[in-house]
Amino acid sequence: MNIDLNAYKTFYLVAKYHSFTKASQELYISQPAVTQTIKKLEDQLNIELFKRSSSGTITLTPAGEVVYYYAEKIFNLAIANKTVIQKAKDASFEIINIGVPAHIGAFYLSKYLKKFNEIYPNIKFNIVNKKSDEMIIMLKKRELDVVIDTNMNELEDDLLATTKILDLDSCFVCGEKYANLSKSEQINLKELLKYPLILPGETTSNRKMIDYKLKERGITLSPLIEANSSSISRQLIIEGLGIGWMIKEFVQEDIDKHILYELNVDFEQVLTPVSIAYNKKFNHDIIKEFIKTFKQD
Repeated sequence: MNIDLNAYKTFYLVAKYHSFTKASQELYISQPAVTQTIKKLEDQLNIELFKRSSSGTITLTPAGEVVYYYAEKIFNLAIANKTVIQKAKDASFEIINIGVPAHIGAFYLSKYLKKFNEIYPNIKFNIVNKKSDEMIIMLKKRELDVVIDTNMNELEDDLLATTKILDLDSCFVCGEKYANLSKSEQINLKELLKYPLILPGETTSNRKMIDYKLKERGITLSPLIEANSSSISRQLIIEGLGIGWMIKEFVQEDIDKHILYELNVDFEQVLTPVSIAYNKKFNHDIIKEFIKTFKQD
């Protein structure tokens, strides 16, 4: 069977806009030509692609939904491929698209961007902050060039590679309300758990690390508040709503200024690994140099 990509593009646009008129406008052809193309495609596939109501509304049939699923993939790939080809023609990367969570980027990323910028002053940066799984999908689609995040050692994908760049330390901290606890030489962990706790969400790598360590001691945490945002957790701890478990680098300045107080708890050091992920097949020389900046520290 010969595949007419123009016919599938016409179908894709009609389905996308739920309109023959809008599809004809984007394709710069007449509406009857669009209708005729869809009819030919339906005859070729021997299926009905659209249902047409008496009011003129069109919707996809179940068979049409399947065809649309694959047509959308084809045209998204075509758009991505066009971008990659243009970059290849330019033989340069003017912008490095970086995915990084706020709690890492806030205290860690700036010095490496500065170091890289001193060597490559014409390279610009676009920094994206989304959920980890969303950023990984963007990396696979080439919408991001690198992702810097925790828990990357669990990443298993033929397209992607990771390099560990540091370990993050974590600690228990409190605000002024519980500041007297910071005067103790050491606080018994079980005693600490009697206080209201503010912890990262269960799906975060920092939370997983402490849950794992405490499970070894037969302890299960029951926090008052769970928050995936380090900035929100920080503010709640300052306001005295509870004692928090935070990445130490993120709150070090607050500890130094006595806005927050680090607690000495009889609990072993918990380190969370941070890695940089990149696409194996589309790893431009500039991206390699950018990754090397982190390795040289």
